[in-house]
Amino acid sequence: MSDLQNTSTEGTQTGTEGAQQKTFTQDDVNRIVQERLAKERSKGNDNDELTKRAAELDLRERKLTAKEKLRENGLPDYLVDALNMNTEEDFQKSMEAVLKMKGETGEQPRVIGTCSPIGAVGAGVNPSDPVRNAFGLK
Repeated sequence: MSDLQNTSTEGTQTGTEGAQQKTFTQDDVNRIVQERLAKERSKGNDNDELTKRAAELDLRERKLTAKEKLRENGLPDYLVDALNMNTEEDFQKSMEAVLKMKGETGEQPRVIGTCSPIGAVGAGVNPSDPVRNAFGLK
């Protein structure tokens, strides 16, 4: 038992070279292992962060592509929020559905009512319009 204690606390010489072999206590080993584990965990966090950033950039690129396709088809940019952007395949299906809906409703939006701008002179102006009368317009 005394030989074992001496080798764990003191250096020993090996062979004819005279080089010392370092021995470690259990506390030293625990500390080294903890340091290496912490280092590996931090590498894993970096990898997770890179994966997250890559996914964000991919989504951003898909949104830009979607806006371009919407504009090409005469649709407003805000429809990007209505499209499924999880994968390229989901995006294509959503885009096809929007274009199909556009084809079913027609190219031109319906006009629900008509009005004339204030101060318009000529046909379509109602001379008995109470707003025009209030401001003294003819």
